[in-house]
Amino acid sequence: MAKFSVPSDVTVDEFFEKHVPAQFKEITAGANLSSLVGKEVNLQFNVNDQKYCLKIKDGTNLNIVKGGVDKPLLTLALSEQIFLDSVTGKIEGMIDRFTDPVEIANPSRLKALMETKGTLKLNLKNGDNNIPVTMIFNGEEKPNVEINVDLKDWIAIQNKETTGQNLFMNGKLKFTGDMVLLMKLQTLI
Repeated sequence: MAKFSVPSDVTVDEFFEKHVPAQFKEITAGANLSSLVGKEVNLQFNVNDQKYCLKIKDGTNLNIVKGGVDKPLLTLALSEQIFLDSVTGKIEGMIDRFTDPVEIANPSRLKALMETKGTLKLNLKNGDNNIPVTMIFNGEEKPNVEINVDLKDWIAIQNKETTGQNLFMNGKLKFTGDMVLLMKLQTLI
């Protein structure tokens, strides 16, 4: 999984304005982005009160829109500290699948993203701390589902070392909300 390489003291503005544009072509070089030809994919990050949208057209053209766009394909909303900890590797693997344009270009994943509407509220437990992350699919607030899981188990899902279904069956993942949305999310998380 591709990752942006950024210094530990990066700011949110620097990440989006300097590092993402500089590393985008490197990350996508040699990747099969054919599923993105003729499409525009909008990945938005709401970091505290700041919004940044990665508008990716045809898989190769990147435009960063500060202030965001209406109804992006996927919005990740999280605190500035959690975002910075994630992109600098302090919390490795938490949102990598959602910041990787190559991962988004996977045809089945892209199809699932385009067809999913609703909101996932994640409550990731890390010791005594709770890390809230919200994912909004196609700009739709409803239906919604809330998942409670340990951070280490969430990262294991992201690394394809386990599944949400396996964690649920073992009592390590709990959810409330729309079961149909939860089932759709299996292919995305």
